[in-house]
Amino acid sequence: MPDHSSHRVERINELILREMVILLKQKTKDPRLQEVSITDVISSPDLSSAKVFFTVPEEIRSTVEPLLEKASGFFRSSLSRKLELRHTPVLRFIFDPAPNTGARIEDLLSKI
Repeated sequence: MPDHSSHRVERINELILREMVILLKQKTKDPRLQEVSITDVISSPDLSSAKVFFTVPEEIRSTVEPLLEKASGFFRSSLSRKLELRHTPVLRFIFDPAPNTGARIEDLLSKI
């Protein structure tokens, strides 16, 4: 029997990723956040939290990480309005040193 909850989490991960890209490019006023690329989103099975993997040029990483954490409430409330979930996950931003690593690993695991 297929596990519908894992498919739901995957769909929500994709929606969060897409909306985060839009928020960063269109809704943030800080130009340093314009350089952020979201590489992956992995939510907990109960959707209480989500790890948002991002990459930026190394020289601005130390500046951007605190900005993302500070703006997490803005991102979460924006996602809440857009995604219409009962509970929007708490966002944790994690630097991805190799872009698309998370997506590549998931892709490889799905092929096994």
